[in-house]
Amino acid sequence: MEKFPTPKLILSRCIEHDNCRYDGSVIGSPFVKQLEDYVEFETVCPEMEIGLGVPRKPIRIIEKNKKLHLIQPASGKDVTEDMKEFAENFLTPLADFDGFILKNRSPSCGMNNIKIYPEVEGRPRTDGQGFFGGAVLNKFPELAIEDEGRLRNLKLREDFLIKLYTLSRFRQIKKNRIFSDLIDFQSQNKFLLMAYNQELVRKMGRMIGEKNDKGSEDLYLEYEKMLYHALNNPIEAPSNINVLLHAFGHFSKQLNTEEKAFFLDALEKYRQGVMPLLVCLNLLKSWIIRFEDDYLRHQTFFEPYPVELIPVTTVYR
Repeated sequence: MEKFPTPKLILSRCIEHDNCRYDGSVIGSPFVKQLEDYVEFETVCPEMEIGLGVPRKPIRIIEKNKKLHLIQPASGKDVTEDMKEFAENFLTPLADFDGFILKNRSPSCGMNNIKIYPEVEGRPRTDGQGFFGGAVLNKFPELAIEDEGRLRNLKLREDFLIKLYTLSRFRQIKKNRIFSDLIDFQSQNKFLLMAYNQELVRKMGRMIGEKNDKGSEDLYLEYEKMLYHALNNPIEAPSNINVLLHAFGHFSKQLNTEEKAFFLDALEKYRQGVMPLLVCLNLLKSWIIRFEDDYLRHQTFFEPYPVELIPVTTVYR
């Protein structure tokens, strides 16, 4: 497999980096700790950036006259405009990065299921977004974005990593604008992108083949738009099975009857949910090595991110 890029991520500073939560604590995250050896982090604490110290009284989202406000109930301070201004000033100049990991359940950084309190006494509803987290989703909907709570789920973690590393690879392609590199990217990611959207990957290939102005910005922007669309939804098992069968076809004339039957049986068990994808992947990897298939050897589908970042027994795609 190819050498992995170093993705660039914006991270809530309270996750493994600083005691900047409202109560002066830090959030532990074994996954974020592990990521430090593989990615480049830029940390941010929106609440500290708008002048709320540590420790501080909690803030919450309160609905007043059908408008949402960010309030510190203990002091009565309204920091709505301060947070909006900070989010705009921080996010607007951001460039050359691949995603976010933000604190969950936070009225500033949270991205979903955030409590919104009524102005008078009553139970909060839980369908809101934090002011900073919501701004992130609004401005960068195409990037790899998750909260640290959801990343405890290994399936969601893998979806995040696949998207993160694919975007990081393309960011370098777009930056260098070497057309042969774009061709290589399309070729090496073909099976992975097929797992996301088979029809779209064909369109991406045709677009590259038909372009005459190979250094134009429009080419890369158009390709990027299609890539974002392809990565918009996570890979599901039926799409994986289709790709696995495509790869299996490379060896149809070289395998004996028992080997073919063994693979197809493993594939059926994966379809039924009783066998992990990893079994099928490793069978194909062994044949890639055995039969020296250089085309498949370079397919990111078989190793889209460093294997150390997901326990080998839990490849869920």
